[in-house]
Amino acid sequence: MSATLPALANLDARIRAEQIRMLYRQLPTSVAGAMVGALLLAGTMIGQRPLWLIGAWLACMAANQAWRTVLYLRNRNAVLDARDAGRAGALWATGSGISGVLWGLAAFVFFVSGEAVHQTVLTIIVFGVTAGAVPLIASHAPSFYVFVFPALLPFVVRNAMEGDAPHVVLSAVVIAVTIGILSFGRNYNRMLTESLRNRFEKQALAEQLVAQNVDLEKARVAAEQANRAKTQFFAAASHDLRQPLHAMGLFAGALAQKVKDPEVTGVIASIDASVKALEALFNELLDMSKIDSGVIKPRFADFPLEEVFGRLKDEFAAEAQAKGLRLTIASGGHVVRSDALLLERIVRNLVGNAIRYTTEGSIALTASREDGEVRIEVRDTGIGIRDQGRQRIFEEFFQVGNPGRTSKKGLGLGLSIVRRLCALLGTTISLESELGRGSVFAFRVPLGSAPAARSAAPSAPARRGDLSGKLIVVIDDEAAIMEAMQRLLSGWGAEVIGSLSGEDVLAEVHARERMPDLIVADYRLAGMDTGVDVIERLRRALDPEIPAILVTGSTTPETLAEAHKRQLGMLLKPVLPERLREVIDASLPA
Repeated sequence: MSATLPALANLDARIRAEQIRMLYRQLPTSVAGAMVGALLLAGTMIGQRPLWLIGAWLACMAANQAWRTVLYLRNRNAVLDARDAGRAGALWATGSGISGVLWGLAAFVFFVSGEAVHQTVLTIIVFGVTAGAVPLIASHAPSFYVFVFPALLPFVVRNAMEGDAPHVVLSAVVIAVTIGILSFGRNYNRMLTESLRNRFEKQALAEQLVAQNVDLEKARVAAEQANRAKTQFFAAASHDLRQPLHAMGLFAGALAQKVKDPEVTGVIASIDASVKALEALFNELLDMSKIDSGVIKPRFADFPLEEVFGRLKDEFAAEAQAKGLRLTIASGGHVVRSDALLLERIVRNLVGNAIRYTTEGSIALTASREDGEVRIEVRDTGIGIRDQGRQRIFEEFFQVGNPGRTSKKGLGLGLSIVRRLCALLGTTISLESELGRGSVFAFRVPLGSAPAARSAAPSAPARRGDLSGKLIVVIDDEAAIMEAMQRLLSGWGAEVIGSLSGEDVLAEVHARERMPDLIVADYRLAGMDTGVDVIERLRRALDPEIPAILVTGSTTPETLAEAHKRQLGMLLKPVLPERLREVIDASLPA
Protein backbone atom coordinates (compact mmCIF):
# COMPACT_ATOMS: atom_id res chain seq x y z
CA MET A 1 0.00 0.00 0.00
CA SER A 2 2.85 2.39 0.85
CA ALA A 3 4.11 2.27 -2.75
CA THR A 4 1.04 4.16 -3.99
CA LEU A 5 0.75 6.76 -1.22
CA PRO A 6 3.18 9.25 -2.86
CA ALA A 7 1.24 9.05 -6.15
CA LEU A 8 -2.07 9.73 -4.40
CA ALA A 9 -0.56 12.50 -2.27
CA ASN A 10 0.75 14.29 -5.38
CA LEU A 11 -2.45 13.80 -7.36
CA ASP A 12 -3.33 17.52 -7.57
CA ALA A 13 0.20 18.37 -8.70
CA ARG A 14 0.03 15.70 -11.43
CA ILE A 15 -3.31 17.06 -12.61
CA ARG A 16 -1.96 20.62 -12.83
CA ALA A 17 1.13 19.46 -14.70
CA GLU A 18 -1.00 17.45 -17.16
CA GLN A 19 -3.27 20.47 -17.77
CA ILE A 20 -0.22 22.58 -18.62
CA ARG A 21 1.10 19.87 -20.95
CA MET A 22 -2.30 19.82 -22.69
CA LEU A 23 -2.02 23.60 -23.19
CA TYR A 24 1.36 23.33 -24.87
CA ARG A 25 0.28 20.42 -27.07
CA GLN A 26 -2.53 22.60 -28.42
CA LEU A 27 -0.32 25.65 -29.08
CA PRO A 28 0.32 25.12 -32.85
CA THR A 29 -3.44 25.00 -33.46
CA SER A 30 -3.99 28.04 -31.22
CA VAL A 31 -1.24 30.10 -32.93
CA ALA A 32 -2.37 29.11 -36.42
CA GLY A 33 -6.00 30.00 -35.71
CA ALA A 34 -5.09 33.35 -34.15
CA MET A 35 -2.84 34.36 -37.06
CA VAL A 36 -5.34 33.28 -39.72
CA GLY A 37 -8.03 35.35 -37.97
CA ALA A 38 -5.66 38.32 -37.59
CA LEU A 39 -4.66 38.24 -41.26
CA LEU A 40 -8.28 38.00 -42.40
CA LEU A 41 -9.24 40.94 -40.21
CA ALA A 42 -6.26 43.02 -41.33
CA GLY A 43 -7.03 42.34 -44.99
CA THR A 44 -10.67 43.34 -44.51
CA MET A 45 -9.70 46.66 -42.92
CA ILE A 46 -7.40 47.80 -45.74
CA GLY A 47 -8.88 51.03 -47.04
CA GLN A 48 -10.92 51.54 -43.86
CA ARG A 49 -8.05 52.23 -41.49
CA PRO A 50 -4.51 53.61 -42.02
CA LEU A 51 -1.99 50.99 -43.14
CA TRP A 52 0.41 51.91 -40.33
CA LEU A 53 -2.32 51.23 -37.75
CA ILE A 54 -3.24 47.87 -39.32
CA GLY A 55 0.43 46.92 -39.58
CA ALA A 56 1.18 47.91 -35.97
CA TRP A 57 -1.71 45.81 -34.63
CA LEU A 58 -0.77 42.86 -36.82
CA ALA A 59 2.90 43.13 -35.79
CA CYS A 60 1.95 43.07 -32.11
CA MET A 61 -0.21 40.00 -32.69
CA ALA A 62 2.57 38.25 -34.65
CA ALA A 63 5.20 39.10 -32.02
CA ASN A 64 3.04 37.66 -29.23
CA GLN A 65 2.35 34.46 -31.19
CA ALA A 66 6.04 34.12 -32.08
CA TRP A 67 6.99 34.39 -28.42
CA ARG A 68 4.41 31.74 -27.53
CA THR A 69 5.80 29.50 -30.27
CA VAL A 70 9.24 29.76 -28.67
CA LEU A 71 7.66 28.68 -25.37
CA TYR A 72 6.11 25.70 -27.14
CA LEU A 73 9.43 24.62 -28.68
CA ARG A 74 11.11 24.82 -25.28
CA ASN A 75 8.44 22.90 -23.38
CA ARG A 76 6.83 20.46 -25.81
CA ASN A 77 9.07 17.53 -24.80
CA ALA A 78 9.87 18.67 -21.27
CA VAL A 79 8.92 16.59 -18.24
CA LEU A 80 7.28 19.17 -15.98
CA ASP A 81 7.32 18.82 -12.22
CA ALA A 82 5.02 20.92 -10.03
CA ARG A 83 7.34 23.97 -9.93
CA ASP A 84 8.12 23.88 -13.66
CA ALA A 85 4.43 23.47 -14.47
CA GLY A 86 3.52 26.53 -12.40
CA ARG A 87 6.10 28.67 -14.19
CA ALA A 88 5.12 27.36 -17.63
CA GLY A 89 1.44 28.00 -16.85
CA ALA A 90 2.14 31.59 -15.75
CA LEU A 91 4.04 32.28 -18.98
CA TRP A 92 1.22 30.79 -21.04
CA ALA A 93 -1.39 32.88 -19.18
CA THR A 94 0.68 36.01 -19.90
CA GLY A 95 0.69 35.30 -23.62
CA SER A 96 -3.01 34.42 -23.53
CA GLY A 97 -3.81 37.68 -21.76
CA ILE A 98 -1.83 39.73 -24.28
CA SER A 99 -3.68 37.98 -27.10
CA GLY A 100 -7.03 38.76 -25.45
CA VAL A 101 -6.11 42.44 -25.04
CA LEU A 102 -5.13 42.68 -28.72
CA TRP A 103 -8.42 41.14 -29.87
CA GLY A 104 -10.33 43.42 -27.51
CA LEU A 105 -8.39 46.43 -28.84
CA ALA A 106 -9.69 45.53 -32.29
CA ALA A 107 -13.20 46.45 -31.08
CA PHE A 108 -12.12 50.09 -30.99
CA VAL A 109 -9.37 50.17 -33.62
CA PHE A 110 -11.30 48.36 -36.39
CA PHE A 111 -14.94 49.14 -35.53
CA VAL A 112 -16.12 51.21 -38.53
CA SER A 113 -19.25 53.21 -37.65
CA GLY A 114 -21.96 53.01 -40.28
CA GLU A 115 -20.34 50.04 -42.03
CA ALA A 116 -22.47 47.02 -41.14
CA VAL A 117 -20.45 44.65 -43.34
CA HIS A 118 -17.13 45.50 -41.69
CA GLN A 119 -18.71 45.35 -38.24
CA THR A 120 -20.11 41.91 -39.09
CA VAL A 121 -16.73 40.61 -40.27
CA LEU A 122 -15.03 41.98 -37.15
CA THR A 123 -17.65 40.41 -34.85
CA ILE A 124 -17.64 37.00 -36.57
CA ILE A 125 -13.81 36.77 -36.60
CA VAL A 126 -13.45 37.69 -32.90
CA PHE A 127 -16.36 35.41 -31.89
CA GLY A 128 -14.86 32.59 -33.96
CA VAL A 129 -11.37 33.01 -32.46
CA THR A 130 -12.81 33.19 -28.93
CA ALA A 131 -15.12 30.20 -29.34
CA GLY A 132 -12.35 28.17 -30.97
CA ALA A 133 -10.04 28.98 -28.07
CA VAL A 134 -12.39 27.46 -25.47
CA PRO A 135 -11.50 23.78 -25.99
CA LEU A 136 -7.84 24.78 -26.46
CA ILE A 137 -7.19 26.81 -23.30
CA ALA A 138 -10.08 26.12 -20.87
CA SER A 139 -8.02 23.31 -19.35
CA HIS A 140 -6.06 26.08 -17.58
CA ALA A 141 -8.53 28.45 -15.89
CA PRO A 142 -6.19 31.51 -15.50
CA SER A 143 -5.27 31.45 -19.20
CA PHE A 144 -8.93 31.08 -20.14
CA TYR A 145 -10.22 34.00 -18.07
CA VAL A 146 -7.44 36.45 -18.96
CA PHE A 147 -8.18 35.80 -22.64
CA VAL A 148 -12.00 35.86 -22.73
CA PHE A 149 -12.66 38.97 -20.61
CA PRO A 150 -10.39 41.44 -22.47
CA ALA A 151 -11.31 39.90 -25.85
CA LEU A 152 -15.12 40.19 -25.60
CA LEU A 153 -16.02 42.91 -23.08
CA PRO A 154 -14.72 45.76 -25.33
CA PHE A 155 -17.27 44.63 -27.94
CA VAL A 156 -20.02 45.14 -25.36
CA VAL A 157 -18.82 48.70 -24.71
CA ARG A 158 -18.21 49.58 -28.38
CA ASN A 159 -21.64 48.39 -29.55
CA ALA A 160 -23.33 50.20 -26.67
CA MET A 161 -21.47 53.41 -27.63
CA GLU A 162 -23.27 53.43 -31.01
CA GLY A 163 -26.50 54.15 -29.12
CA ASP A 164 -29.02 52.83 -31.65
CA ALA A 165 -31.40 49.95 -30.85
CA PRO A 166 -29.76 47.24 -33.03
CA HIS A 167 -26.31 47.88 -31.54
CA VAL A 168 -27.70 47.95 -28.00
CA VAL A 169 -29.33 44.56 -28.70
CA LEU A 170 -26.03 43.26 -30.13
CA SER A 171 -24.28 44.50 -27.00
CA ALA A 172 -26.74 42.43 -24.93
CA VAL A 173 -26.14 39.42 -27.21
CA VAL A 174 -22.36 39.75 -26.69
CA ILE A 175 -22.92 39.81 -22.92
CA ALA A 176 -25.04 36.63 -23.18
CA VAL A 177 -22.40 34.93 -25.34
CA THR A 178 -19.62 35.96 -22.93
CA ILE A 179 -21.54 34.54 -19.98
CA GLY A 180 -22.23 31.35 -21.91
CA ILE A 181 -18.59 30.91 -22.94
CA LEU A 182 -17.40 31.56 -19.38
CA SER A 183 -19.94 29.06 -18.04
CA PHE A 184 -18.89 26.40 -20.52
CA GLY A 185 -15.19 27.04 -19.91
CA ARG A 186 -15.66 26.72 -16.16
CA ASN A 187 -17.63 23.48 -16.51
CA TYR A 188 -15.19 22.13 -19.09
CA ASN A 189 -12.26 22.81 -16.72
CA ARG A 190 -14.09 21.19 -13.80
CA MET A 191 -15.05 18.10 -15.77
CA LEU A 192 -11.60 17.77 -17.32
CA THR A 193 -10.00 18.01 -13.88
CA GLU A 194 -12.34 15.31 -12.60
CA SER A 195 -11.61 13.17 -15.65
CA LEU A 196 -7.84 13.49 -15.06
CA ARG A 197 -8.35 12.75 -11.40
CA ASN A 198 -10.22 9.55 -12.29
CA ARG A 199 -7.50 8.61 -14.76
CA PHE A 200 -4.62 9.07 -12.31
CA GLU A 201 -6.52 7.37 -9.53
CA LYS A 202 -7.13 4.40 -11.81
CA GLN A 203 -3.43 4.34 -12.73
CA ALA A 204 -2.47 4.34 -9.06
CA LEU A 205 -4.98 1.60 -8.38
CA ALA A 206 -3.61 -0.49 -11.25
CA GLU A 207 -0.07 -0.14 -9.89
CA GLN A 208 -1.32 -1.17 -6.48
CA LEU A 209 -3.08 -4.23 -7.94
CA VAL A 210 0.07 -5.34 -9.79
CA ALA A 211 2.34 -4.79 -6.79
CA GLN A 212 0.20 -6.25 -4.00
CA ASN A 213 -2.55 -8.29 -5.72
CA VAL A 214 -5.34 -6.17 -4.22
CA ASP A 215 -8.84 -7.59 -4.24
CA LEU A 216 -10.21 -7.55 -7.83
CA GLU A 217 -13.61 -6.48 -6.61
CA LYS A 218 -12.25 -3.00 -5.82
CA ALA A 219 -11.09 -2.62 -9.41
CA ARG A 220 -14.54 -3.53 -10.71
CA VAL A 221 -16.21 -0.95 -8.44
CA ALA A 222 -13.71 1.73 -9.52
CA ALA A 223 -14.37 0.95 -13.18
CA GLU A 224 -18.13 1.31 -12.69
CA GLN A 225 -17.67 4.64 -10.95
CA ALA A 226 -15.43 5.88 -13.78
CA ASN A 227 -18.03 4.80 -16.33
CA ARG A 228 -20.79 6.69 -14.50
CA ALA A 229 -18.59 9.78 -14.30
CA LYS A 230 -17.90 9.51 -18.04
CA THR A 231 -21.62 9.30 -18.85
CA GLN A 232 -22.33 12.29 -16.61
CA PHE A 233 -19.48 14.19 -18.23
CA PHE A 234 -20.89 13.83 -21.74
CA ALA A 235 -24.45 14.59 -20.64
CA ALA A 236 -23.33 17.77 -18.86
CA ALA A 237 -20.97 18.80 -21.66
CA SER A 238 -23.68 18.35 -24.28
CA HIS A 239 -26.09 20.49 -22.24
CA ASP A 240 -23.62 23.25 -21.34
CA LEU A 241 -22.25 23.49 -24.89
CA ARG A 242 -25.69 23.98 -26.38
CA GLN A 243 -27.19 26.41 -23.83
CA PRO A 244 -25.55 29.68 -25.04
CA LEU A 245 -26.07 28.70 -28.69
CA HIS A 246 -29.74 27.96 -27.93
CA ALA A 247 -30.21 31.45 -26.45
CA MET A 248 -28.35 33.15 -29.32
CA GLY A 249 -30.47 31.44 -31.98
CA LEU A 250 -33.74 32.38 -30.29
CA PHE A 251 -32.69 36.01 -29.71
CA ALA A 252 -31.57 36.30 -33.35
CA GLY A 253 -34.95 34.95 -34.50
CA ALA A 254 -36.84 37.38 -32.25
CA LEU A 255 -34.67 40.29 -33.43
CA ALA A 256 -35.26 39.36 -37.09
CA GLN A 257 -39.01 39.85 -36.57
CA LYS A 258 -38.53 43.39 -35.23
CA VAL A 259 -35.84 44.80 -37.54
CA LYS A 260 -36.33 45.33 -41.26
CA ASP A 261 -33.18 47.33 -42.07
CA PRO A 262 -31.28 45.28 -44.75
CA GLU A 263 -27.88 45.96 -43.17
CA VAL A 264 -29.05 44.86 -39.72
CA THR A 265 -30.78 41.77 -41.09
CA GLY A 266 -27.46 40.89 -42.70
CA VAL A 267 -25.81 41.03 -39.28
CA ILE A 268 -28.58 38.82 -37.86
CA ALA A 269 -28.09 36.32 -40.69
CA SER A 270 -24.35 36.25 -39.90
CA ILE A 271 -25.08 35.53 -36.24
CA ASP A 272 -27.42 32.72 -37.30
CA ALA A 273 -24.72 31.25 -39.55
CA SER A 274 -22.19 31.44 -36.71
CA VAL A 275 -24.58 29.58 -34.39
CA LYS A 276 -24.97 26.79 -36.95
CA ALA A 277 -21.17 26.56 -37.49
CA LEU A 278 -20.48 26.37 -33.74
CA GLU A 279 -23.21 23.77 -33.31
CA ALA A 280 -21.62 21.61 -36.01
CA LEU A 281 -18.17 21.94 -34.40
CA PHE A 282 -19.37 21.05 -30.89
CA ASN A 283 -21.46 18.13 -32.18
CA GLU A 284 -18.51 16.62 -34.02
CA LEU A 285 -16.08 17.15 -31.13
CA LEU A 286 -18.52 15.47 -28.75
CA ASP A 287 -19.13 12.63 -31.21
CA MET A 288 -15.38 11.98 -31.47
CA SER A 289 -14.99 11.97 -27.70
CA LYS A 290 -17.95 9.62 -27.24
CA ILE A 291 -16.64 7.19 -29.85
CA ASP A 292 -13.10 7.18 -28.41
CA SER A 293 -14.33 6.60 -24.85
CA GLY A 294 -16.75 3.79 -25.73
CA VAL A 295 -19.99 5.65 -24.95
CA ILE A 296 -21.34 4.89 -28.45
CA LYS A 297 -21.92 1.17 -28.99
CA PRO A 298 -23.28 -0.31 -32.25
CA ARG A 299 -26.63 -2.12 -32.33
CA PHE A 300 -26.53 -4.62 -35.18
CA ALA A 301 -29.66 -5.58 -37.07
CA ASP A 302 -30.72 -6.55 -40.58
CA PHE A 303 -32.21 -3.75 -42.70
CA PRO A 304 -32.57 -2.82 -46.39
CA LEU A 305 -30.06 -0.24 -47.63
CA GLU A 306 -32.88 1.45 -49.54
CA GLU A 307 -34.16 2.93 -46.26
CA VAL A 308 -30.85 4.67 -45.59
CA PHE A 309 -30.11 5.61 -49.21
CA GLY A 310 -33.62 7.00 -49.69
CA ARG A 311 -33.23 9.41 -46.78
CA LEU A 312 -29.83 10.56 -48.05
CA LYS A 313 -31.23 11.16 -51.54
CA ASP A 314 -33.94 13.41 -50.09
CA GLU A 315 -31.34 15.21 -47.99
CA PHE A 316 -28.70 15.92 -50.65
CA ALA A 317 -30.65 16.16 -53.91
CA ALA A 318 -31.33 19.90 -53.64
CA GLU A 319 -27.74 20.73 -52.61
CA ALA A 320 -26.28 18.77 -55.51
CA GLN A 321 -28.71 20.33 -57.97
CA ALA A 322 -27.84 23.83 -56.71
CA LYS A 323 -24.18 23.17 -57.63
CA GLY A 324 -25.11 21.68 -61.00
CA LEU A 325 -23.96 18.20 -60.01
CA ARG A 326 -25.52 14.90 -61.06
CA LEU A 327 -26.28 12.83 -57.96
CA THR A 328 -26.85 9.08 -58.43
CA ILE A 329 -27.94 6.91 -55.51
CA ALA A 330 -28.61 3.18 -56.00
CA SER A 331 -28.88 0.64 -53.19
CA GLY A 332 -29.07 -2.38 -55.49
CA GLY A 333 -31.88 -3.76 -53.33
CA HIS A 334 -29.37 -5.20 -50.84
CA VAL A 335 -30.12 -6.07 -47.23
CA VAL A 336 -27.19 -5.66 -44.81
CA ARG A 337 -26.43 -6.42 -41.19
CA SER A 338 -25.06 -3.40 -39.38
CA ASP A 339 -26.08 -0.46 -37.21
CA ALA A 340 -28.41 1.59 -39.42
CA LEU A 341 -27.83 4.90 -37.61
CA LEU A 342 -24.03 4.64 -37.59
CA LEU A 343 -23.92 3.43 -41.20
CA GLU A 344 -26.11 6.35 -42.26
CA ARG A 345 -23.78 8.75 -40.43
CA ILE A 346 -20.77 7.31 -42.30
CA VAL A 347 -22.40 7.60 -45.71
CA ARG A 348 -23.81 11.06 -44.96
CA ASN A 349 -20.33 12.37 -44.15
CA LEU A 350 -18.90 10.81 -47.31
CA VAL A 351 -21.62 12.19 -49.61
CA GLY A 352 -21.49 15.62 -47.96
CA ASN A 353 -17.71 15.67 -48.41
CA ALA A 354 -18.04 14.68 -52.07
CA ILE A 355 -20.51 17.49 -52.79
CA ARG A 356 -18.37 20.01 -50.92
CA TYR A 357 -15.23 19.26 -52.93
CA THR A 358 -16.83 18.71 -56.34
CA THR A 359 -17.52 21.72 -58.56
CA GLU A 360 -18.67 19.93 -61.71
CA GLY A 361 -19.53 16.44 -62.86
CA SER A 362 -21.20 13.82 -60.69
CA ILE A 363 -21.38 12.00 -57.38
CA ALA A 364 -22.49 8.37 -57.17
CA LEU A 365 -23.49 6.42 -54.05
CA THR A 366 -23.78 2.73 -54.92
CA ALA A 367 -23.88 -0.68 -53.26
CA SER A 368 -22.73 -3.92 -54.88
CA ARG A 369 -22.26 -7.49 -53.74
CA GLU A 370 -18.62 -8.52 -53.49
CA ASP A 371 -17.11 -11.69 -51.94
CA GLY A 372 -20.17 -12.41 -49.82
CA GLU A 373 -20.38 -8.83 -48.53
CA VAL A 374 -21.87 -5.53 -49.70
CA ARG A 375 -19.43 -2.88 -50.86
CA ILE A 376 -20.75 0.66 -50.31
CA GLU A 377 -18.98 3.21 -52.47
CA VAL A 378 -19.07 7.01 -52.83
CA ARG A 379 -17.46 8.17 -56.10
CA ASP A 380 -16.98 11.80 -57.14
CA THR A 381 -15.36 13.82 -59.92
CA GLY A 382 -13.95 16.39 -57.50
CA ILE A 383 -10.52 17.84 -56.88
CA GLY A 384 -8.86 14.56 -55.89
CA ILE A 385 -6.16 14.11 -53.26
CA ARG A 386 -2.37 14.14 -53.59
CA ASP A 387 -0.43 11.08 -52.50
CA GLN A 388 0.89 12.75 -49.34
CA GLY A 389 -2.62 13.98 -48.44
CA ARG A 390 -4.03 10.46 -48.53
CA GLN A 391 -1.95 9.54 -45.49
CA ARG A 392 -3.44 12.40 -43.48
CA ILE A 393 -6.98 12.73 -44.82
CA PHE A 394 -8.46 10.82 -41.87
CA GLU A 395 -6.64 12.93 -39.25
CA GLU A 396 -8.55 15.45 -37.13
CA PHE A 397 -8.78 18.99 -38.59
CA PHE A 398 -6.86 18.06 -41.77
CA GLN A 399 -8.53 19.39 -44.92
CA VAL A 400 -7.61 19.27 -48.60
CA GLY A 401 -7.66 22.60 -50.40
CA ASN A 402 -8.60 24.70 -47.36
CA PRO A 403 -5.44 26.40 -46.07
CA GLY A 404 -7.45 29.36 -44.78
CA ARG A 405 -9.55 27.07 -42.54
CA THR A 406 -12.87 28.52 -43.76
CA SER A 407 -15.82 26.75 -42.15
CA LYS A 408 -17.68 26.76 -45.48
CA LYS A 409 -15.54 23.75 -46.38
CA GLY A 410 -16.25 21.96 -43.15
CA LEU A 411 -14.21 21.55 -40.01
CA GLY A 412 -11.90 18.69 -40.96
CA LEU A 413 -13.54 16.24 -38.58
CA GLY A 414 -15.94 14.32 -40.85
CA LEU A 415 -13.50 11.76 -42.23
CA SER A 416 -11.92 11.26 -38.81
CA ILE A 417 -15.38 10.38 -37.48
CA VAL A 418 -15.95 8.10 -40.51
CA ARG A 419 -12.78 6.14 -39.70
CA ARG A 420 -13.80 5.75 -36.05
CA LEU A 421 -17.35 4.68 -36.92
CA CYS A 422 -16.08 2.14 -39.45
CA ALA A 423 -13.88 0.65 -36.74
CA LEU A 424 -16.93 0.41 -34.45
CA LEU A 425 -18.77 -1.51 -37.17
CA GLY A 426 -15.82 -3.86 -37.71
CA THR A 427 -14.86 -2.57 -41.14
CA THR A 428 -12.27 -0.25 -42.69
CA ILE A 429 -12.61 2.69 -45.05
CA SER A 430 -10.56 2.60 -48.27
CA LEU A 431 -9.60 5.47 -50.55
CA GLU A 432 -8.67 5.66 -54.22
CA SER A 433 -7.99 9.09 -55.66
CA GLU A 434 -6.41 10.86 -58.61
CA LEU A 435 -5.54 14.55 -58.38
CA GLY A 436 -7.92 16.57 -60.52
CA ARG A 437 -10.02 13.53 -61.46
CA GLY A 438 -11.87 12.62 -58.29
CA SER A 439 -11.95 10.15 -55.41
CA VAL A 440 -13.59 6.90 -54.37
CA PHE A 441 -14.30 6.10 -50.71
CA ALA A 442 -15.55 2.58 -49.98
CA PHE A 443 -16.20 0.17 -47.13
CA ARG A 444 -17.87 -3.23 -46.73
CA VAL A 445 -20.64 -4.54 -44.51
CA PRO A 446 -22.00 -8.07 -44.10
CA LEU A 447 -25.04 -9.26 -46.00
CA GLY A 448 -28.23 -9.53 -43.96
CA SER A 449 -31.51 -11.40 -44.15
CA ALA A 450 -34.51 -9.66 -45.64
CA PRO A 451 -36.69 -8.24 -42.82
CA ALA A 452 -40.44 -8.66 -42.80
CA ALA A 453 -42.25 -6.19 -45.01
CA ARG A 454 -43.68 -3.19 -43.20
CA SER A 455 -46.47 -0.99 -44.40
CA ALA A 456 -45.35 2.60 -44.58
CA ALA A 457 -47.70 5.13 -43.09
CA PRO A 458 -48.29 8.13 -45.35
CA SER A 459 -46.39 11.16 -44.14
CA ALA A 460 -48.42 14.18 -43.22
CA PRO A 461 -47.79 17.24 -45.38
CA ALA A 462 -45.96 20.15 -43.78
CA ARG A 463 -48.26 22.92 -42.67
CA ARG A 464 -47.88 26.43 -41.31
CA GLY A 465 -50.42 26.81 -38.51
CA ASP A 466 -51.76 30.10 -37.23
CA LEU A 467 -50.59 30.76 -33.65
CA SER A 468 -52.87 33.78 -33.15
CA GLY A 469 -54.97 33.20 -30.05
CA LYS A 470 -52.95 30.15 -28.95
CA LEU A 471 -51.86 30.01 -25.30
CA ILE A 472 -48.39 28.45 -24.95
CA VAL A 473 -46.63 27.69 -21.65
CA VAL A 474 -42.82 28.02 -21.71
CA ILE A 475 -40.76 26.56 -18.83
CA ASP A 476 -36.98 27.09 -18.66
CA ASP A 477 -34.80 27.81 -15.63
CA GLU A 478 -32.55 30.11 -17.72
CA ALA A 479 -34.14 33.56 -17.71
CA ALA A 480 -32.43 34.63 -20.96
CA ILE A 481 -33.73 31.59 -22.88
CA MET A 482 -37.25 31.98 -21.49
CA GLU A 483 -37.27 35.67 -22.44
CA ALA A 484 -36.06 34.89 -25.97
CA MET A 485 -38.70 32.16 -26.37
CA GLN A 486 -41.44 34.51 -25.15
CA ARG A 487 -40.43 37.22 -27.62
CA LEU A 488 -40.24 34.78 -30.50
CA LEU A 489 -43.62 33.14 -29.83
CA SER A 490 -45.28 36.50 -29.20
CA GLY A 491 -43.97 37.66 -32.56
CA TRP A 492 -45.81 34.71 -34.12
CA GLY A 493 -49.06 35.86 -32.52
CA ALA A 494 -49.19 33.48 -29.55
CA GLU A 495 -50.05 34.38 -25.95
CA VAL A 496 -47.25 33.12 -23.69
CA ILE A 497 -47.02 32.12 -20.02
CA GLY A 498 -43.36 32.03 -18.99
CA SER A 499 -42.07 30.22 -15.90
CA LEU A 500 -38.64 29.39 -14.48
CA SER A 501 -39.85 26.29 -12.62
CA GLY A 502 -43.46 25.53 -13.57
CA GLU A 503 -44.69 26.12 -10.01
CA ASP A 504 -46.57 29.32 -10.91
CA VAL A 505 -48.15 28.05 -14.13
CA LEU A 506 -51.41 26.77 -12.60
CA ALA A 507 -52.13 30.13 -10.99
CA GLU A 508 -51.50 31.90 -14.32
CA VAL A 509 -53.75 29.47 -16.20
CA HIS A 510 -56.61 29.93 -13.72
CA ALA A 511 -56.19 33.71 -13.87
CA ARG A 512 -56.61 33.63 -17.65
CA GLU A 513 -59.55 31.21 -17.39
CA ARG A 514 -58.48 29.10 -20.36
CA MET A 515 -56.47 25.95 -21.01
CA PRO A 516 -53.02 26.06 -22.60
CA ASP A 517 -52.80 24.85 -26.17
CA LEU A 518 -49.18 23.70 -25.81
CA ILE A 519 -46.40 23.26 -23.22
CA VAL A 520 -42.73 23.79 -24.14
CA ALA A 521 -40.33 22.73 -21.34
CA ASP A 522 -36.56 22.42 -20.99
CA TYR A 523 -35.47 18.94 -19.86
CA ARG A 524 -32.94 20.09 -17.26
CA LEU A 525 -34.49 22.37 -14.65
CA ALA A 526 -33.19 23.67 -11.35
CA GLY A 527 -33.63 21.34 -8.41
CA MET A 528 -34.66 17.71 -8.69
CA ASP A 529 -37.40 18.11 -11.31
CA THR A 530 -36.99 17.52 -15.04
CA GLY A 531 -39.14 19.01 -17.77
CA VAL A 532 -40.90 15.65 -18.08
CA ASP A 533 -41.88 15.79 -14.39
CA VAL A 534 -43.32 19.30 -14.71
CA ILE A 535 -45.23 18.45 -17.92
CA GLU A 536 -46.81 15.40 -16.25
CA ARG A 537 -47.87 17.45 -13.20
CA LEU A 538 -49.48 20.10 -15.40
CA ARG A 539 -51.25 17.49 -17.50
CA ARG A 540 -52.66 15.79 -14.39
CA ALA A 541 -53.88 19.11 -13.01
CA LEU A 542 -55.25 20.54 -16.27
CA ASP A 543 -55.76 18.10 -19.14
CA PRO A 544 -53.90 14.82 -19.92
CA GLU A 545 -54.20 15.55 -23.66
CA ILE A 546 -52.31 18.87 -23.71
CA PRO A 547 -49.58 18.61 -26.40
CA ALA A 548 -46.05 19.15 -25.08
CA ILE A 549 -42.55 19.58 -26.48
CA LEU A 550 -39.35 18.71 -24.60
CA VAL A 551 -36.24 20.81 -25.33
CA THR A 552 -32.99 19.02 -24.49
CA GLY A 553 -29.27 19.01 -25.16
CA SER A 554 -29.01 15.26 -24.58
CA THR A 555 -29.78 12.48 -27.05
CA THR A 556 -29.20 9.57 -24.69
CA PRO A 557 -31.43 6.52 -25.29
CA GLU A 558 -33.00 7.00 -21.85
CA THR A 559 -34.10 10.56 -22.68
CA LEU A 560 -35.49 9.55 -26.07
CA ALA A 561 -37.36 6.58 -24.57
CA GLU A 562 -38.87 8.73 -21.83
CA ALA A 563 -40.06 11.36 -24.33
CA HIS A 564 -41.58 8.67 -26.55
CA LYS A 565 -43.36 7.02 -23.62
CA ARG A 566 -44.94 10.35 -22.58
CA GLN A 567 -45.82 11.26 -26.20
CA LEU A 568 -43.68 14.38 -26.16
CA GLY A 569 -42.26 16.22 -29.13
CA MET A 570 -38.45 16.58 -29.07
CA LEU A 571 -36.20 19.52 -29.93
CA LEU A 572 -32.42 19.27 -29.69
CA LYS A 573 -30.51 22.37 -28.63
CA PRO A 574 -29.62 24.78 -30.09
CA VAL A 575 -33.15 25.29 -31.41
CA LEU A 576 -33.33 27.53 -34.45
CA PRO A 577 -36.58 29.48 -34.99
CA GLU A 578 -37.62 27.65 -38.19
CA ARG A 579 -37.20 24.23 -36.53
CA LEU A 580 -39.14 25.38 -33.46
CA ARG A 581 -42.03 26.50 -35.69
CA GLU A 582 -42.06 23.18 -37.55
CA VAL A 583 -42.37 21.14 -34.35
CA ILE A 584 -45.00 23.48 -32.87
CA ASP A 585 -47.11 23.19 -36.04
CA ALA A 586 -46.78 19.40 -35.94
CA SER A 587 -47.75 19.25 -32.25
CA LEU A 588 -50.84 21.46 -32.36
CA PRO A 589 -54.13 19.87 -33.49
CA ALA A 590 -55.05 20.56 -37.10
